[in-house]
Amino acid sequence: MTMKKKTVELFQRICRLAFTPIPKTSVSEWADQYRILSSESSAEPGQWRTDRAPYQREIMDAFTQPGIHKVVAKTASQVGKSDIMNNVMGRFAHLDPGPIMMVQPTITDSEDFSKSRIAPMIRDTKILTNLFSDVKSRDTSNTILSKLFPGGRLIMCGANSPNGLAGRPIRILLADEINRFPDSAGTEGDPLDIVFKRLTTFWNWVAGLFSTPTIKGSSRIDTEYMAGTQEEWQHECPNCQENHLITHRDMVYDYTETKNDDGTKFIVVHWVKWRCPDCGYEFDEQTMRATPQKYVAHNPNALKNGVRSFFVNCFASPWLKWTDMIREYLEAKGDPEREKVVFNTRFGEAYEQKGNFEDEAIFLKRREAYPAALPDGVLLLTAAVDTQDNRLEYEICGWGDSEENWGIKKGIVLGVPDRQETWDELDQQLDRAYRFTNGTGLVVARTFIDSGGHYTKEVYKYCYRNMHKNRFAIKGMPGAGVPLIYKISAVKEYGIPLVLIGVDSGKQYVFDRLSIEEPGPKYFHFPLDQDKENMIAEAIKKAGMHLPELLLMRGYDQIYFKGLVAEQLVPKKERGRVVMVWQNIAKDKRNEPLDLRVYNLACLHSINPDWETYKQLIQGTKQEAIRMKSEQKAGNSPPPKYGCIKKGVS
Repeated sequence: MTMKKKTVELFQRICRLAFTPIPKTSVSEWADQYRILSSESSAEPGQWRTDRAPYQREIMDAFTQPGIHKVVAKTASQVGKSDIMNNVMGRFAHLDPGPIMMVQPTITDSEDFSKSRIAPMIRDTKILTNLFSDVKSRDTSNTILSKLFPGGRLIMCGANSPNGLAGRPIRILLADEINRFPDSAGTEGDPLDIVFKRLTTFWNWVAGLFSTPTIKGSSRIDTEYMAGTQEEWQHECPNCQENHLITHRDMVYDYTETKNDDGTKFIVVHWVKWRCPDCGYEFDEQTMRATPQKYVAHNPNALKNGVRSFFVNCFASPWLKWTDMIREYLEAKGDPEREKVVFNTRFGEAYEQKGNFEDEAIFLKRREAYPAALPDGVLLLTAAVDTQDNRLEYEICGWGDSEENWGIKKGIVLGVPDRQETWDELDQQLDRAYRFTNGTGLVVARTFIDSGGHYTKEVYKYCYRNMHKNRFAIKGMPGAGVPLIYKISAVKEYGIPLVLIGVDSGKQYVFDRLSIEEPGPKYFHFPLDQDKENMIAEAIKKAGMHLPELLLMRGYDQIYFKGLVAEQLVPKKERGRVVMVWQNIAKDKRNEPLDLRVYNLACLHSINPDWETYKQLIQGTKQEAIRMKSEQKAGNSPPPKYGCIKKGVS
């Protein structure tokens, strides 16, 4: 073959490719024809069928709709969100290649998604197997986070990595769980803002934003959803033919509830029906799954801006039963931490945080008389210390089954923290035994001490001397999304651990629990002071009963409760979007009680307690205490034994 002929054929091939029209195959059509679900990631492996979950069709096909540049999906969990993204990636890599980026909240999440979702799909979907190189091959262009295919590349990165987000242009963006993205990628700014700048090179770019919602007022996916077409997946009422979004608010159900010894609820749901808000007729799950369904847009004008947004909750999913969803809801009801999970992952709704109490009066009225230093139910003691320039403030908390809490003592040690006498006085509170009515005692199992402020070294020295007593230095880490126990660091100079705790998360946990109104799991009990306890003591004396150890000054007064509710969540605009931040609203700015309760909660979570074992130990010591009391009356009293639980009768 002559050089001239080769050149002609080359140009002919280039022309054919250049003038080949963009394929009209939609994402759902591609998936129905080519996609194979893998056994590692699907309960129904085999050929993909969009009709199995028809609400997925419009979301997928929006990616190839002319004029659409942004697709937003606000969804519950287990509605097939990950497979939608995989189908989009597979369709474009096969039929309309270009640079594709998939962003997860962290690099670790990206690596896990690549291994557990992308790799099996490429392996089992044959049309993709031939496009992508083998990760185990010597081809260095193909790694876990970067996969090359003809005409493009799949790049996977974490929203916490500015290096991964910045760089070469991309045409297709798939951002997963955007509500878990950090506020800033390093010091570079908002991750989505960074990555959107990479799309501008392509005229036909399209971005997909996916997430379950989180907290009302600071949920990024809610903001993006409201800027789009706001399309709800609705069912047609079999009676009046009106379309409605099925939610838990329109459900009627029959159930039985029992409570375990630890206060946790056990729910059995017998039946669930949906009641039409228009006609009032009720229909079961099977009837509603068979009725016509479609998306209904509440903001169709957003099409002019090229943005389609979709909402799907758990009641549309073919893989979730209505009875299970209602059972989860009823079991979580009353516990804000569990309610949040159900609202976010099942109902697909942002959760409205509890808190921002009007004043401290409700907690003053809620106080109760303890018959001894320790009320029954306490299984473990923790302590927290807040370091100030002229004092130490401390709180000792009792904890029981399912993290039910009893405030035991709140106090102040006056004195500059650089004086040994100040720390010696603190030891008097932390080293002593606190007792039940029968004389059985507990000592503080672990103490967290704030190392912030002007006396950091003094805190380190104290913790070094008392590490054998489980007294540890802590440092608060502000910021949304920082977990309560964030990291265990080290103070090399003193050879001690430094516990970094997420104070914003801790404050929300505290406010959530303050909103629980009935004693039981995670409920906060507060004790009465002085007069009423003296009255109890007098009554016990008159009755000729054993006088238990009482704490006449526990410190839970009006000043304490003002400090406990001294902060509120308020909206604040940061980097162009509204976020919820904690703001001190107290006139005197005294918020030590709130900080102490956060530190105590973090202290408890650092222990990972075994409540059943503690319960058996304390129940055993109570029986022994009765025996010891009898021996004491007979003049044969054994010496007390000490540990986290002190045995003996006062």
